[in-house]
Amino acid sequence: MRKRQESRNIILAKKNGILLLSLLSSIIVIILKIIGAALWVIKILLTYAIKIFVRIFGLPIYHIFKALSLKAKRAKTYVRDQFGENFSRNVIIYGGLTGLLFFVTATNIKARELRPEDVGTNSGLYALLAKSSDYELLIQEQAEPTFDGQANQGAAPDRALAQIGVESTTEPTGQIPDDLLEAIMTSVGDALVKPDLTATEINPKLRDSIITYVVQEKDTISEIAENFNLSTNTILWANNIGPRDFIKPGQELIILPVTGVTHTITKGDTLTAIASRYRAKADNILEVNKLADSSELKIGAKIVVPDGIPPAPAVPAQSSSSRLADIRSIFKPVQPIAGKLNWPTTAKRITQYFLGWRHSGIDIGVKTGQPIYAAEDGIITTAGWNSGGYGYYIIIDHGNGFSTLYGHNSDLYVKKGERVKKGDVIAASGSTGRSTGPHLHFEVRVSGDRVNPLDYL
Repeated sequence: MRKRQESRNIILAKKNGILLLSLLSSIIVIILKIIGAALWVIKILLTYAIKIFVRIFGLPIYHIFKALSLKAKRAKTYVRDQFGENFSRNVIIYGGLTGLLFFVTATNIKARELRPEDVGTNSGLYALLAKSSDYELLIQEQAEPTFDGQANQGAAPDRALAQIGVESTTEPTGQIPDDLLEAIMTSVGDALVKPDLTATEINPKLRDSIITYVVQEKDTISEIAENFNLSTNTILWANNIGPRDFIKPGQELIILPVTGVTHTITKGDTLTAIASRYRAKADNILEVNKLADSSELKIGAKIVVPDGIPPAPAVPAQSSSSRLADIRSIFKPVQPIAGKLNWPTTAKRITQYFLGWRHSGIDIGVKTGQPIYAAEDGIITTAGWNSGGYGYYIIIDHGNGFSTLYGHNSDLYVKKGERVKKGDVIAASGSTGRSTGPHLHFEVRVSGDRVNPLDYL
């Protein structure tokens, strides 16, 4: 009996233990479910909180960041386009021209001959007393002049003239004209007087025909123009010399008799039309060319237009046709085309059009090594490397402010100063400088301004 009682107690204890464990496990499960429910509620609350935060703060911040990023990208593109190739090119070109101008000016100043009338012009007395419009010099006498016979009278004016750089060529006669003596000295003590030097003025001999001048050592265009009493532009126009060209000793220059230009008479020309074209006077044209009237104008004859100014090259009106039609209209063989520029290469595919300051020319897709042709007759003013983005490039001056540029070449066949004809091979195409692939960058410039090349091709 006792053993049975013990076994029952053990069984009851085990059942109680199992029930207790079941109760505990149930409690744990309930607690875990409560925690899970709490976490789910927190998740829902956090999700809505994040959505509200994103809508109120996140999206505006993102939009601001996106706008700033876009503006930064546009600014970067603008700076690269504006201050990249164009800016570097302008700095190099205009900086180089400025340096060259200072160099030429300094050279001319050092090489200029010291003239008698220039002696004493840097003195303080000259700056205080001389007029800026002439070469009259005021002489100050420090003591009352005394005259000791005829010798002193003759020496006094010679000394006064010598002080202003004028040498007297008059034979001494022992007598001084009263007006000259009074103009040099006064009988009063200290005085300021002004000698009349109009007699020393030299009038250049007038010419009535065109002559040829051979350039000498150290000659400059401005000095040659001054020696012949002409404007510098007259020398440049008559000899088809660009503003950046140089002259060499032994070179022959055409010298007109007066400032102006030359004109070859063609069919339909009239005296009034010629005068109007060059902004000159018809009477002056007749006088300089020794013509009685306009009936003496003959076709083929070359006349001088005094004070004439060459007309600027005409800019053709913008065509209303489509861009594709404009491209097809220039698909012609590389042969000289009267009145238009030559297509500068054998390829015809335009990869980038003229966009003003954003792109100053047109890009023509080519293969490396294809020939590049001169678009018009002219003089090579630049042939070499450009660090601003053009790579190996060439500029041809066609006169009257008209020039063309050829960039990104792989090889150059011409040198600065050479004359080329329309259609001459001047380079081989390539991808030098700031370039993403082989192409020709072609520009047309009129009076320094970049214009659309398709208007001239």
